[in-house]
Amino acid sequence: MDEGKAALYAAVIGFAAAIMGAAAGGWASWRAARHSADAAVQAALAQVTGQAANELAQWIRQERRQVYGEVITAYAQMGHILVRLGEAPANDALEAAYQVEADKVRIAAHTVRLFGPGSVNAAAQEFIQATHEARNAIHVWTRKTASGSSDLLEAEEAAAEAQRSMGRSYSVFVAACQEVLLTPQGEDAA
Repeated sequence: MDEGKAALYAAVIGFAAAIMGAAAGGWASWRAARHSADAAVQAALAQVTGQAANELAQWIRQERRQVYGEVITAYAQMGHILVRLGEAPANDALEAAYQVEADKVRIAAHTVRLFGPGSVNAAAQEFIQATHEARNAIHVWTRKTASGSSDLLEAEEAAAEAQRSMGRSYSVFVAACQEVLLTPQGEDAA
């Protein structure tokens, strides 16, 4: 009987050990699965966050490229009118067209401030100011040309200097734009 009881006890203990082993194994498997699921969620979250940041940076880059291009286009159009105005400074229609184109340049440059970054905004602000000064100086020059004023030479020199200043500020603006657009993430991308 002792052997029967011993066998029974051994079977009960073995069965209990099997149950406890299965429970411990199940618990360990559950923990490992939960850890894997948490890691998968964290990885997916990091991927989605990174992808969103990259898409935002790409969108900002595209908007910058478009806005910077609008300034460059407006400046080129203004330059064409300015060349024609230089050939016929007393032409009121050309002078009016130049004023409109200069305003378009200033408006486009103001739009740059929406997308920055700071270095381009600063260059755009200087360009806006130089364009405004050139616009005013050219207006004075065309008025004095039309009226045959005695101080026409001074007005012409002032207009020429204002144009050179505007050209320098435009070059600084374009360089700032290139620096931002040609860097991997652009300055202050986010």
